[in-house]
Amino acid sequence: MTIRYGIRWDGRGRPRPARLAAVGMALVAMLLIPASAGADDKVNRSAQLVAGGAGMTGIGGPDGRGVDIALVDSGVVPIGSLAEPGRVVYGPDFSSERDDGDLRNLDTFGHGTHLAGLIAGRDRITGFAGVAPGARLVSLKIAGSNGETSLARVLAALEWVYRNHDAPGYNIRVVNLSLGVPGDDYRSDVLAYAVEQLWQEGIVVVAAAGNNGSSARTLDMPADDPFVIAAGASDTKTTVDPRDDRVADFSSRSRFRSPDLVAPGTEMLSLRVPGSTLDLEFPGARVNGRYFRGSGTSQAAAVTSGVAARVLSARPELSPDQLKAVLVAGAVDLPDPRSADGAGRIDLRRSLTVPTPSPEAARQRFAPSVLDPDRLRRELRGDDDDLGPAAQWNGRRWSGRRWSGRRWSGDSWIGL
Repeated sequence: MTIRYGIRWDGRGRPRPARLAAVGMALVAMLLIPASAGADDKVNRSAQLVAGGAGMTGIGGPDGRGVDIALVDSGVVPIGSLAEPGRVVYGPDFSSERDDGDLRNLDTFGHGTHLAGLIAGRDRITGFAGVAPGARLVSLKIAGSNGETSLARVLAALEWVYRNHDAPGYNIRVVNLSLGVPGDDYRSDVLAYAVEQLWQEGIVVVAAAGNNGSSARTLDMPADDPFVIAAGASDTKTTVDPRDDRVADFSSRSRFRSPDLVAPGTEMLSLRVPGSTLDLEFPGARVNGRYFRGSGTSQAAAVTSGVAARVLSARPELSPDQLKAVLVAGAVDLPDPRSADGAGRIDLRRSLTVPTPSPEAARQRFAPSVLDPDRLRRELRGDDDDLGPAAQWNGRRWSGRRWSGRRWSGDSWIGL
């Protein structure tokens, strides 16, 4: 039998959990790998780079406590501090692995756990720290070990957030979408329409700009929708001092709709899922056995979501428009074209001091997206995915075009 992506394939082609699949595999592997002082130095250094590049150095106070961040991704394996009670809450699993009790909600691809660590991880022993370690993650799994998802699954997850963001026991104020497809006109795009409904409901949507660099004509959708916070990636140049930061070469840019801001997105060290797809494809990205290093606007979006949670923790009264205005006003301009960095590099310290604009002053006056039923039918024709009632948005069943995990803003995995 061949082991792939942490699962074993039997003779019928049906994926079965390997002996140490998903959680068990990851936890046992972590326990067996000894920490080394040199590797811990790398972990601590990475945390310092993120803190410097996001204007967080030396800042105490709000750490995201009281704020739930919905992570719509490939699931989360409860490793490290993410295994502590109450750190991760699991919503429905909309992926192809949802019916397998051994894999349900768990990250067999390796992308979601990496972002979860960047957002809310913490390890006082090694010095690893996420941006908002006090925030709680709500994981909504939409992709399995191959990293692929569909419009049906993404919209089902967004619908769940819409209906449950303020249900008893939840306080979802931020949604992280580190995924995307080539954009067209957001005003008639189905995904843009969906994220705008969340925004109007009072939920901040952070979306990755994309990894297409200077060749990009537009940002990936849904970042191309001007209502949401589009996060591009900055390059820290491996220095804690942010004064030499620039926009990362791979970060998408557009003169039509630039990123709103950029956040650290290069050589980002976070939690590793042993045996996951990315772990097996990029063994050189492993650090200390426990961590994994990668670059992309996925990671930049995760940092931005963490900063947003920390600001909301300090000022919970902010609306999405007000929070976006505060983050944009607090950003530090970089010597790059506005089409690449928008308002500039995200800075928590500065953002916390920006006066709260009035609702009217902060109100975004873009034309809203309008759902076009004819376009919807054309886009979804030929896909027979059936997720049941959970996959309905405004009473319609969704399925359709697929995303590859290789396009999820996080496709550059490197080991240093």
